[in-house]
Amino acid sequence: MPAGANAHGRSPTVAIDYRLTLAPPPAGLAVTILDGDRSLQARVAPGVTLLVRGVLLEPMLRIDSGGVFANAASPTAQGDKLVRSGTGWQHIASGRSYAWHEHRLTPTGNRGRFRIPVVVNGKDAAIAGTFVRVPRPALWPWLAGGAALAAAIGAASLRRRLQLPLVLGSGVVAGFSALAAVIAFALRDRPNGGIGWLAIGTAIAVALALAVPLLRLHGRARAHAAGVAGAVAAAVTIESLPVFWHGVVISALPAGGVRAVCGLALLGGVAAAALSLLPGLDG
Repeated sequence: MPAGANAHGRSPTVAIDYRLTLAPPPAGLAVTILDGDRSLQARVAPGVTLLVRGVLLEPMLRIDSGGVFANAASPTAQGDKLVRSGTGWQHIASGRSYAWHEHRLTPTGNRGRFRIPVVVNGKDAAIAGTFVRVPRPALWPWLAGGAALAAAIGAASLRRRLQLPLVLGSGVVAGFSALAAVIAFALRDRPNGGIGWLAIGTAIAVALALAVPLLRLHGRARAHAAGVAGAVAAAVTIESLPVFWHGVVISALPAGGVRAVCGLALLGGVAAAALSLLPGLDG
């Protein structure tokens, strides 16, 4: 596993202000920062036993050949919701890998460090790293670009023969952009490190359901279908607006790319919905 890992997020977190980087882990241990909601995944090599200590340095979590165990008497394990209160070690998972919500990965200030004490094969060690605040992106270029595109759409809509193509084009662009954004987020938003297949499948199903009327209808009915597709695309994208004011975007696409598709989905969707209400769209 690489020593460094960027923080990325559990839905609906799509962007955060801090990037977390891990120091090289102890031998026999692989560690990954999984999400912007402070999840940590640890994997041990065969024959290695890992003991994670809690905030009070009490034994909290153990991973060994028998699986994953949590100390029911540990206040940290209880606070992280690994177990309910009780006594003794409780078996909570199989395998040599486990991910949990780690409250100690909380950044304070513009730059800092985190350190989680562990014991690897009986030797004291630590999972450590740094967190750095990433500057927020400039918002004005996106606002200026959106205003210019909106003005161009508005000017073109004054020509009657362009109204229907504008509605259809705006709806299609918005739909594809929203689909791309949803898939990009779903590829990186699972707290267990996997892929959000349910989100991807749902998005594709909705896209197909909206595409059928666009292909089969004509005239005003087709324009209305494009307007509905645009409205859905814009509605889906609203919760992704934080990508424009946080420095770290949690997406399989580069930050600039996901901001672009989110902007197109929102602006194109609003334009399609509004233009579909114009009279004379029977062409």
